[in-house]
Amino acid sequence: MRKTLLVIDRRYMDHFAGQVHPERPARIGTMIEMSTELKRSDLKICAPREATLEELALCHSDGYLLTIERSATRERTDFDPDTHACARTWSTSRLAAGGVLTAVEAVLDGEANNAFAMVRPPGHHALPGRAMGFCFLNNVAIAANWLIKVRGKHRILILDWDVHHGNGTQEIFYDSPNVLYMSIHQYPFYPGTGWLDEIGTGSGVGFTVNAPMPASFGDAEYLQVFDRLFLPVARQFKPEFVLISAGFDAHFRDPLGGMRLTEKGFLAMTRRLQLVADECCNGKIVAALEGGYDLRALANSSRTVIEELGREPSAEPGAVDEGERALPIVERARYFLRDHWQFDQDD
Repeated sequence: MRKTLLVIDRRYMDHFAGQVHPERPARIGTMIEMSTELKRSDLKICAPREATLEELALCHSDGYLLTIERSATRERTDFDPDTHACARTWSTSRLAAGGVLTAVEAVLDGEANNAFAMVRPPGHHALPGRAMGFCFLNNVAIAANWLIKVRGKHRILILDWDVHHGNGTQEIFYDSPNVLYMSIHQYPFYPGTGWLDEIGTGSGVGFTVNAPMPASFGDAEYLQVFDRLFLPVARQFKPEFVLISAGFDAHFRDPLGGMRLTEKGFLAMTRRLQLVADECCNGKIVAALEGGYDLRALANSSRTVIEELGREPSAEPGAVDEGERALPIVERARYFLRDHWQFDQDD
């Protein structure tokens, strides 16, 4: 069994966006309850630290950080129609970014084999100078830039399986060859980005890989994309660290999304990413919570990922026999990436 670190804290419940807002404190309450039920002797639970201003500035402008900080003096601040802050949002957001850093530090330094940061608010829509989509600070992007600029890494893989495209993460690294950003998401859907031809710019061309999927796709279609598109590119990239933007709103129970993923799908995606991490970076992988708004689906899917992180994969997962509906998307994505990555034509 592998040693897995869980980063969790009741202070993540302090951020409050409104009585009927789907990104609610109960999400963390459910995760805490689920984590207490896990029966693994190799599981370590750790409190997060706050990210420093210097760490936040790895991805966000000073003026924007000051704007969020000022929200701490008001009972409510509306950043956009979906993104609302309370007086505790600034400190909770710093704790969320710091929670992912806590997990990454522990895995990088050998204190755990892998980790899951159960943080809130989510982060992958947060832009360098703007909050949006329930997100204030881009937790995973900050961790990726910290690995590069503070710890000297050169190749970081971010795999985003949230039902929404992580437009903030994509924008932050769109011209960077150091971060391979891969996203599988419902399309057309909020925020409207993440089409197949969005593959990067400048020296970052080819290091953004998008798989926009129509509503109703599920486990088999997602795994076709993983096996035929994501994994071949990831293995050629040879990441030194793997980060997962782990949203669970592509689950069939989720009230916001229209996808049909199940717990088995999240397990299979985790297993595939573990194999890549094993091959390329001694298993160094950290998942960070993004979306997921049905509490039952959130808890069950997170438990599945945590349990899978603790296992030693015995063999390469077998080929997926179904999910042919995803193949035109795979082929079109390969077309845009054909000058940057090699693909097996028999695949």
